[in-house]
Amino acid sequence: MKSLAYLVAFILACIAIGGPLALGITFIKVRRFKGAITKAIIAVFLGTISVLLGLVLILNSGGIGSKALGFLGVATGAPAILRSIRSVRDFR
Repeated sequence: MKSLAYLVAFILACIAIGGPLALGITFIKVRRFKGAITKAIIAVFLGTISVLLGLVLILNSGGIGSKALGFLGVATGAPAILRSIRSVRDFR
């Protein structure tokens, strides 16, 4: 049962920290194209995890707190993905 609690804590941390962190990474200014690609890969990876796990929480849970946490993950992960893709596309 202890390992299940660790798994739940890890999933909730991925949602609560991953989305805002991905969105925060998109605001970092870089000068080189290689840095923009690296930044975009990290932000898209964290944002995708946050969006997918957030959707799982929204669709499969009954409590209002877990749904709110799921919406937080989706609301911060989706703009992070879009900003990352646009930053690489409009770099030059």
